[in-house]
Amino acid sequence: MKSTISKMKKQVQRGFTLVEIAIVLVIIGLLIGGVLRGQELLNSARINSISGQQSSIQTAYYGFIDRYKMMPGDLTGTQALLINSTTAPASASGDGGVLLADSPAFFNNIAQAGFISCTPCSSTTLVTPGTAAVAGGAAATAATYITPTTLSGTNTIVNVYGTPLAFVNNTAITGGSTAGAIEFLSNTAEISKPMLTTGNTIASNMLAELDRKSDDGNPAGGSFRYTDTGTTTIAAPKVAAAVSTACWNGTAATGFTWLVNPPGNCQGVSLF
Repeated sequence: MKSTISKMKKQVQRGFTLVEIAIVLVIIGLLIGGVLRGQELLNSARINSISGQQSSIQTAYYGFIDRYKMMPGDLTGTQALLINSTTAPASASGDGGVLLADSPAFFNNIAQAGFISCTPCSSTTLVTPGTAAVAGGAAATAATYITPTTLSGTNTIVNVYGTPLAFVNNTAITGGSTAGAIEFLSNTAEISKPMLTTGNTIASNMLAELDRKSDDGNPAGGSFRYTDTGTTTIAAPKVAAAVSTACWNGTAATGFTWLVNPPGNCQGVSLF
């Protein structure tokens, strides 16, 4: 009897065989591979979403100009009424450009015209609606644009990460410390070029992929570039220190490349 019990204990206490360990390791490997593949697919979907959003806004911009023969984000009160009584006139209107402070008005304009969908773009924190005309009585009054101090999901369109986008078309942009400026690595003027940021919560390796797909892969040149992350606070100037080396490698002399390992938390900009 004692011999039988001893044999039973030995059988219960035996360890895993090599085959069992191998099976467990294979299963763990498959799980890790599935997670990594899933993350890769998720990042690819996010890149496609960002790219599609940039393209649709660019299309809306040109579509608005083609239909109304005026620039969204630069409307006077009279021009805004041509669309409807909740279309925002610009704070600096009729000058042929769009300042950073009028970026939410830009998105309001293309949304009210039906080119994009953006619920916050018609928020009463951004626009005080005007009034419709009364037959034989009072004329219509334009909406009032409430210029925000910061860009957020409550007053403008956001990317897939919930970060606000900014649109600027300012002939005075040269980078540097001017309030409302956008800093580029090349620090050169972008005269009369409409610029749309991606939002500043995107990993630089994802921006690198987006750049390669849509442009030249160069963060300092072409139609898609790196830009500073200081475009959410409208009143504050952007200075050279805002340019983050966590997003790129290189110098003006050697050339710039996106930093992909490890990636930084960065922002890109499309030049139309």
